[in-house]
Amino acid sequence: LKFAMRDAWGMGVEYEGGRPGWLDSMNGLPGMVGSGMPETYELYLLMKYVKEVVDKYGRDVVVPSELAKMIDKVEDALDTLDAAGYEDTEDLPLDVPEPLFEYWDTVATAREEYRSTVEYYFSGNETTFRAKTVSKIVGRWLDEVEKGMERAKKFGTKGFGDDGTSGIPPSFFSYDVTEWELNGNHNAQGLPLVDAKAMRVGMFPLFLEGPVRYMKTIQDDDEKMKDMYGRVLSSGLRDDELQMYYLSASLKGQTFDMGRQIAFAPGWLENQSIWMHMSYKYYLQLIRGKQYKHFFTEMKQYGGILPFMDPVVYGRPLMECSSFIASSAFPDPAVHGEGFLARLSGSTAEFMDMWKEMFIGPKLFYLNKHGKLEMKLVPALPSWLFVDETVENDPTFDDDGNYVVSFKLFASIKVTYHNPGAQDLYGVPPKSYKVTMSDGSVVDVDTEYIPTDLALKIRRMTDVDSIDAYF
Repeated sequence: LKFAMRDAWGMGVEYEGGRPGWLDSMNGLPGMVGSGMPETYELYLLMKYVKEVVDKYGRDVVVPSELAKMIDKVEDALDTLDAAGYEDTEDLPLDVPEPLFEYWDTVATAREEYRSTVEYYFSGNETTFRAKTVSKIVGRWLDEVEKGMERAKKFGTKGFGDDGTSGIPPSFFSYDVTEWELNGNHNAQGLPLVDAKAMRVGMFPLFLEGPVRYMKTIQDDDEKMKDMYGRVLSSGLRDDELQMYYLSASLKGQTFDMGRQIAFAPGWLENQSIWMHMSYKYYLQLIRGKQYKHFFTEMKQYGGILPFMDPVVYGRPLMECSSFIASSAFPDPAVHGEGFLARLSGSTAEFMDMWKEMFIGPKLFYLNKHGKLEMKLVPALPSWLFVDETVENDPTFDDDGNYVVSFKLFASIKVTYHNPGAQDLYGVPPKSYKVTMSDGSVVDVDTEYIPTDLALKIRRMTDVDSIDAYF
């Protein structure tokens, strides 16, 4: 259904009502026939996952017959689009090309017919798609989504001081209906309704959510990750005074149509402030994308992540997240960097994910090639967590003189990393383990992973007291 909700250029997923997406302050977008790329990037990842699973297991997929009918109509519309021979030009026009508009119109009609059919109940009839058919359909849809992602890059963004050449993925689009026909129907207020016949796309300024969601699709590509980090760092999303990242670039010149944030002063709430939840999402993608040096520079040197902010400037305990931080765009310099509206939900969840990536790694348990469970710790810890000459605390050593750092796994099993020379441990598994059981017995593991029987006990927290990992 989300694939059938893509906008007329095939870029963003349409916002049909309510408060769209994560950034609910853009609550005017549904009235602007708006769409969002963040949802497209998530759709892309979901579709890739579906195709991988279907290809791996080869299982048929059973869906309600009403949904199958809509899928068939979407496929027919794609056949018609292919037959039209449309191809993107180097410079895309703002006006939606006729073949794309006709595809959008056909699919939107099929989508609404499906919703009308199942508004109250499903018939109970089912349709079975063969695994190869599902793989072919989803693969075709992925190609279309990728085309839309490339188009979005070409259109880019448009805002105050933004010439659209930053190379940073846009977050939102709007559409103006440029041609229409009266269809004879009226809404509840008696106003005439029309059928759209042509549309033109509109662009918005930069929002941090665009690159954050996009980076989820490239996190395994080191060069693309480095490139995107550099672009964001030098863009209008960077608050150079606070060395943090705005929720959006300047919204100067934007209309109230887009949403409530235009009512706020720049630097306040959703208008170009430092929104901690989204900033933390950005930092999380840096460490997920193995940009370790950039991540820890942002954390400690720039003070973008608690607890490395200046508490005097932040104005509240460094264990407490805020909804937003007044940015340097705010008219009153006295409150720049101050946190407002304590919030312990989204930012805290992102911080816990960052902590997991740092101390445990991306995938603690996994299945080996024989389908057996194994465990591997792959931390991402900077040397200064083992020894830091800029602070007064002394480092901790083991009996052999190795630097050590400890944490609790599952809040019960003490894990200690032994690091000779206090080196950076960036995505490196231990060379060996020593697992101490509750009865005092010790199991030595001389590989970088912990084998099945022991891994199962650790996962079940059964009779395991501590784990020592040696690098």
